[in-house]
Amino acid sequence: MKDEFGKRLLSARKMAGMSLEALSQATGSLVSKQAISKYEKGKASPGSEVLIALARALGVKVDYFFRSSQVTIEGLSFRKKTRLAAKERNRITYQTIEFLQKYLEIEQIFNIGHEANIPIARKRIKTREDIEQAAAEIRRSWNLGEGPIPQLTELLEDHGFKIYEVEGDENFAGLSGYASGIRIPVIAVSRGGDCVRKRFTIAHELAHLLLNFSDCEEKHHEKLCHAFAGALLLPESVIREELGEIRKKVTQWELKKLKGIYGISMQAIMARAHTLGIIDDQSYRMFSIYVSINGWRKDEPGEYSGKERANRFKQLVLHAAAEQVISYSKGAELLGLTLGQFEREIHIVS
Repeated sequence: MKDEFGKRLLSARKMAGMSLEALSQATGSLVSKQAISKYEKGKASPGSEVLIALARALGVKVDYFFRSSQVTIEGLSFRKKTRLAAKERNRITYQTIEFLQKYLEIEQIFNIGHEANIPIARKRIKTREDIEQAAAEIRRSWNLGEGPIPQLTELLEDHGFKIYEVEGDENFAGLSGYASGIRIPVIAVSRGGDCVRKRFTIAHELAHLLLNFSDCEEKHHEKLCHAFAGALLLPESVIREELGEIRKKVTQWELKKLKGIYGISMQAIMARAHTLGIIDDQSYRMFSIYVSINGWRKDEPGEYSGKERANRFKQLVLHAAAEQVISYSKGAELLGLTLGQFEREIHIVS
């Protein structure tokens, strides 16, 4: 019991992004950081007053500490060269694990199977041609044709992928992994920010989940995942039809048009055109300089009207509460809301 409580306390502290010292101070110094460390290591148990103070400081209910932690995620890793601080990495990692545990709990309530529709099983990647083939296979398997993917998040949720939207550091892009044992794929992505960038990040993380890069040097993995994201969002036949086989110069209008239809950035479109040999090294170099001079790396022109939101988990929770399968307080806990916020959110109309 001490060990399980310690794991849950550690998880709650990491999710809150707190150090031992910060948590001690948040309890009004009722408990020292040394005592908290002992609790987390299973060497001691707190009394009721301390327990309540810890729960209040961490923003969880007391019973959170006494639930079993059954979910771990394999291969969960952040983007290479990420500038996230270790504390922020821990916060996002533990929040993702907690989200997945809640997701599986609500699916069990509805007796929903957890199996995901994996369109290709760890396809081995050696060349960029393999990337093109992988993206085409996924489109065929999911009957996407060659048109735009208007709701990439919803598409993946429909196929059993768990998407967690993180409130967090602007340096966070995404991460992915599989729930151990049951092999459920999970992707964590920033909730806010640019929708086009969010779509590209989700597609990038999908590459990490579905493709096998063991035949490639590790330094090339991220670039190949970028190439896959571009290939999935903008099929080769489409970009060749729109831009032509060989171009020396490409207009901003053409790039804005493709961005607005396919939900992929102008920079990713030009990177794709370069990869496919539509533009040469010199043209791509000049475009990259133009992007830097005009500040497009953070804010490029062109509009995409689509939305990307992960809604399935919330929908299941609201459904369960509306049908009184779970209580409103349980629904609020699952969604991380106060009871008042949850009651306003559910808003029964019939």
